[in-house]
Formats: sequence, C-alpha cells, structure tokens
Amino acid sequence: MRFLKPILVFAIIQFSSQAANAQQNDSTSIVSVDPLENLYRYNSPLDYLKTLKKDFKKKNTFNAFFVTNSPEDWVKEEHIDDLMKLIYSTDSTHSVISVFSSFITHNQFSSIGREAQHLIDCFRDKKSYPPVLNSSGEPNKEHAKELETWWADYKKKRT
Repeated sequence: MRFLKPILVFAIIQFSSQAANAQQNDSTSIVSVDPLENLYRYNSPLDYLKTLKKDFKKKNTFNAFFVTNSPEDWVKEEHIDDLMKLIYSTDSTHSVISVFSSFITHNQFSSIGREAQHLIDCFRDKKSYPPVLNSSGEPNKEHAKELETWWADYKKKRT
C-alpha cells in the first residue's frame, strides 16, 4: 500500500507528459510550444493564452492543458496592460491543470478572462503560474474590478 502513492504520482506525471507532447504536435498551432518545460521559456503570457484558445473544442479530445509551474518572474509588468484588456473575456479555452494536481477535470472549460486574471495575480503576488491546481470557469467579475483598481493604483505609484 505504501508504494501505491509513488506509482500513482509517476503515472500522472507520465500521462501529463504525453498530453503535453500531444499539445505541441499540431503543426498549425498559432504558437510553437516546445516540450512542457520550455513553455515558459519561449512563450509570453499572451502567446500562452493564444495557445490555450487554439482548437480547444475538438471532438474526442481531452480538453485540458497541462502545465508545470512557471518561473515567478514569467509575467512581467510589460504584459499587464494587454492582460488587463482580457480580464472580462468569456471566450472559452482549455481548462488548465497543474501536473501536480491529483484531480483531472475532463469536460470543463476555462476562459481567457479567468486565465488573464490568474496571470495578473501571479505578477501582483510575485508567484508562479498557475496559482491553482485546476482552473476552469468564467472570469470572476468582482476580481476583475479589484484588478482594475489595483492596476490604476500601481501605475500611479510608478509615475
């Protein structure tokens, strides 16, 4: 029984790695996504959102995007203006699942707005993305308003 957990963790990581490699094999992809560990090295947060949105509702596919934790400085101040424009977007995307999650959502979707909010939170809190193990659903309108206030205050302090 004590060996069950390590075996399960290994199986999840193996599955996640295969799913991530499958994500990159679409030659028509908007953004070239290298192996999962290179996602953050070669793509900006805005490129990442384009990748999430690409072909997310194909029939008979697993509508989730597996990610590892980003570097804490991946989302930069220069990205925030563009991300702020997206915080209310209800455009659907793959759900985002951390490879460290023990729960895998199958037919749930996230939204550009929700993921843009998460990306801004990562910059604001100096933390890595994703900030949650599983992300799906519409953008949080109350949180979007809070982010607008925070960004306006942040820019005033910078000038």
